[in-house]
Parts: sequence; C-alpha cells; structure tokens
Amino acid sequence: GQRRSWVGGEQRRMRLLVLRSAWGLRGLRDAPARTLAGLRSAGFDGLEASLEDLGASAEARAEAVRAARDEGLSLIISAYSSWANYEGPATEQLLSPPSAHLDRLTRELEAIAEASVAAGPLSPVLRVNAHSGSDAWSEDEAAAFLASAVEAASRIGEALPPVSHETHRGRALCCPFATARLLRRVPQLRLTSDLSHWVVKTERMLDTAPEQELLLGRVAPA
Repeated sequence: GQRRSWVGGEQRRMRLLVLRSAWGLRGLRDAPARTLAGLRSAGFDGLEASLEDLGASAEARAEAVRAARDEGLSLIISAYSSWANYEGPATEQLLSPPSAHLDRLTRELEAIAEASVAAGPLSPVLRVNAHSGSDAWSEDEAAAFLASAVEAASRIGEALPPVSHETHRGRALCCPFATARLLRRVPQLRLTSDLSHWVVKTERMLDTAPEQELLLGRVAPA
C-alpha cells in the first residue's frame, strides 16, 4: 500500500516494502542469484540478512548484494556487536566488555559498507539493522557504547547505509524506559523498533497513557 506525507512543503509518496528474513532461507550462500530470484517470484520486495547469511567472504557477500540489485530487491543487512544470528552460547558473548562489542560492530559496519559499494551506485542496501550491546551493562556503559557506535558509523562515511539499532531482548535497548533515557544521552541514535521484545520483557502491552506518551513522544521520533 501507499500513503502520502508532506516534507518541506513537498508531497511525497511512501511505499510499504515487504522483506523476508533470511532465517530459514535455504540456498542463499550457495546460489544467491537463484535464491533471490525465487524471493522476487514469491512477491517479496527484499531480504533482511546478516553478513554470515550472505557469504563467508567479502567476495561472496558482494556477489549476493549484486544479485539482489540485479533482481530489483532491497536489502537490510544486520550487524552484530556479539552473538551473531543468535546462534551458539549467549552468555559469554554478551558479557564481553563494551570495547569488544564496539570492535566487532565496527568491523561489521565496515564490511557492510564494502559490500554495498561493490554493488555500484545502485546499491540495494537500504539500511543496517544493528543488534547492539548487552543488557548486563550499566546505563553509563550503554550510553558510552552507543555514542561510540554512532561515531564509528559516521567515520565510515557515505559508503555505509543508514544505521539503526534494534530494540531487542538481551541488548542495550532491551527496556523501553532505559531506551528513552539513553535517547536523551545519545540523541543521534536511531532505532529499529521491534516492540514485541519490550512487551515480552515488561510482561504488559505498554498501553497506559504514560507508557504511550513515552513511546510516541520519545521513542517513535528516533
């Protein structure tokens, strides 16, 4: 479907894109062109995938991104500061220090920029969805890490598509109330809002007037 919005006095159309998750998708690493052609035939507008989903090497990932471009599909690439794809033991990875999380996230952002550039000026990579930090940290640690993550993305420059950080259990943005406070401290932070994680964590629908004010007034603008 489409809806209209006004930006700077100019009327623009927005279109809803339906992207498939790479979870459970077979064949992407072995035959990206055929797999992505199948997604297009199934009616999807694109794919959300991690670097590991796309390929084991920079060359393989670039091939997958070019295949998406050739099919006219959009890509969102996920970046992880630890526990990639949520596979394997979680605790040791999530409890690693913020510096280790930042180093890994920065490397993944650099690799995504490289893959996007390899597709040329018509790169299909729309956005980076970052799974960032750990719920074990203090708010001071989380704020410092997120500020550094924003700076790292800025240093990489225009080769990197826009980065947003997902509200996800186990991560620095696992709680709506802490997230609202972190947004005050890191106003440049942008979010991928998966509110289902907050509903599960808080064990309620977050539908009271104060909670709605927080979500709509502080979280939604990010």
